[in-house]
Amino acid sequence: SGSPSTSVSRRRTRMRLLLQFKGKTTEVHADSADTVIAAAHDALALPSDEWRLKIVAKGKQLQPGASLPALAEGAKLMVMASSITAVERGLTSRSDPTVRGFAAEDEAASRRAADTAGGADEVSVWCTSQDAEHKFCRFEPCTWQSFGTRPSSTTPHAFEARKLLLRLATDPAVVGIMRERRYRVGTLAEMDPIDDRLAEKMEGGGKRLLGYNTNHGMSIHVRLRTMDLRGFEAYPSLVDTLLHELAHNEVGPHNDLFWHLFAQLKADYLRHHARLAQSGALFSGASPLQLAGVAEQVSDVRAAVLGTVARDRMAPLPPAQEALLDGYFSLTERRGGNAVGGAERQGDSGEGASHASARALAAERAEARRLQQQQQQQQHGER
Repeated sequence: SGSPSTSVSRRRTRMRLLLQFKGKTTEVHADSADTVIAAAHDALALPSDEWRLKIVAKGKQLQPGASLPALAEGAKLMVMASSITAVERGLTSRSDPTVRGFAAEDEAASRRAADTAGGADEVSVWCTSQDAEHKFCRFEPCTWQSFGTRPSSTTPHAFEARKLLLRLATDPAVVGIMRERRYRVGTLAEMDPIDDRLAEKMEGGGKRLLGYNTNHGMSIHVRLRTMDLRGFEAYPSLVDTLLHELAHNEVGPHNDLFWHLFAQLKADYLRHHARLAQSGALFSGASPLQLAGVAEQVSDVRAAVLGTVARDRMAPLPPAQEALLDGYFSLTERRGGNAVGGAERQGDSGEGASHASARALAAERAEARRLQQQQQQQQHGER
């Protein structure tokens, strides 16, 4: 009598389960993990010598030899199948050399970041370095237009544009201005000339943009290429554009204060190169005046500054602005550090000169603001 009783007990413990595989549901009866796996192979026509099954119940995989977890009648089990041949082929095959792994991706990302920031071994024709703190942090040539990559292309490659950006950033006079004025720019970038030409055509004429400053120095974009894209603009013109955009670090609108600050930057730039030339300094075997293309301008710094500002604002400076510029020349010449062609005096180097420069600049700004308010009052009076 014991044998029939045992048989009945086993039949009662087998339960109805629903296997879900590839969107279809198949019913099986089992009482253990082994019987579920065997039933799945048979019901799904997946021979055990060709397929490996992974059956999941209540979020856990059924393991051979284990008992079934507490399942309700008609519980659903998810089935996943892998071809044994395909698995073995994947384990023995070599990795695709054209597909980078995570380590290779990290290395490539680090290399791109270093290229963008400019490595310590990357030097320009000036063979100088930027200030450690007051500098252009990253360089970004226009790489998305594929300039210079085609055999028939006549425009310089993005590599050359990057060299030009580095040359502007490491120009010793620009480095001096960045340090003296405590400027720091996130990105010095090449402005997309194609995008600019399309914008000009859509807007219907007007002066083509030469550069722009975003968020007072977060980034500065400079148009490097000529209108026909066959080369780069003259270096002195690019420097003037860069100085113009640096002035926007402090002053946003093109008001009297802005034009006076731009005139100061231009004067500082020319006088810095004049001092270097007088000291006999050479860069890559050439005079700084030759490399910067300002030999004619430094012969009369005042006239060069007035001409540059007048050309940029498309109108000559008013007499009051000229007087402010002359006052700036007088202050800096008395200080000695920025005199035209003059050498720095012993007592004006270091921190003392820096504070003196800050005081002089603050005085000039206050005078420019007073002048602007006076002009506004006069305009209101005329109305």
